[in-house]
Amino acid sequence: MTETTRQLNIRISENLVEGLDYIAAEESVDRTSVARKLLTEGIQQWRLMHAMNLYEQGQITKERAAEMAGVSIYDILDELRQRGTVAQYSLDELRQDLSQLISGGVS
Repeated sequence: MTETTRQLNIRISENLVEGLDYIAAEESVDRTSVARKLLTEGIQQWRLMHAMNLYEQGQITKERAAEMAGVSIYDILDELRQRGTVAQYSLDELRQDLSQLISGGVS
């Protein structure tokens, strides 16, 4: 499946252009590819941080955080461990996990 693309014109500082050019030369790719890659990585990182902040505030579950960030629940748990955050685990989540274990429906 081909992703639809759109053109975006932005003004950036000369410093950023030089940074893009440097990375492009190091990676042997064009400036546009570098900008696209960095934007993709930056957006993914923002989504993860945003989801983690909402989770840490108790506004969403680990599952919802994973969904919002576009990562697996294991990635969320790893991020929590790296942050030194204790995972919140409700009684309902325990019941669901036990039910899945008993029924053999662990995914």
